[in-house]
Amino acid sequence: MAIESIMNAHFLSVFMVTAAMLVTPMYVVCTYHFSGASTSKGVVIGAAWLLFGALMTWVCLAGVIGSLGPLGALVVPICWITPSLLLWFFRDWFLDKPLSQRWLVGLQVWRIIGGVFLIEYSRQNIPAIFAFPAGIGDLLVGIVAASLLLLYRYREQLPNWSIVLVLVLGIVDFLSAFFFGYFSSEGPMQLFHPEIINNTLFYPTGLIPLFLVPYAIFFHMLSWISYRQVK
Repeated sequence: MAIESIMNAHFLSVFMVTAAMLVTPMYVVCTYHFSGASTSKGVVIGAAWLLFGALMTWVCLAGVIGSLGPLGALVVPICWITPSLLLWFFRDWFLDKPLSQRWLVGLQVWRIIGGVFLIEYSRQNIPAIFAFPAGIGDLLVGIVAASLLLLYRYREQLPNWSIVLVLVLGIVDFLSAFFFGYFSSEGPMQLFHPEIINNTLFYPTGLIPLFLVPYAIFFHMLSWISYRQVK
């Protein structure tokens, strides 16, 4: 029996998720290039993210997570952890030259895409118990990151406290989204039983936890390691 995997989503949700995914490889290249690091290395990393995005698109559209039964609950945390673990173990290769915190923090502005959770909540596709903490949290991080970049646009470097603030807010938002998303989804670990079934992992919103969140965590890790190296 075919597993339903596509949400009756608003056009704006599909557009925003698709646009964000298409930008991600180029953003990596620009981060490395304009930081004065290896552009070719940025191309390699960007290509790797492009392939990962293609794989996660298939996972989302094919309903792979639903077909795995209880094991499907492990897919999202594995996707979140694996890229950053690779970054940590090979950090000397990824960061043989320092990267600009403006570009690293700037990636977090894209977190405003989490607003699609609120759009789909309004369409009764996602329950409030997940949509509000995830959507509002992402919007908050994106707005704070954008405000700090604008506030210190004429300074050569961002203040250390501003980098730490974005990192902390981002991590809290990730943990909150994971908690409410994981424990409000159908399965043996479900704690919350909202009236609306949590279809977050359907296409297109499923590409946020499966691809865009791992990408944002990866940049958080780049930012944190860069911050520790310079400090």
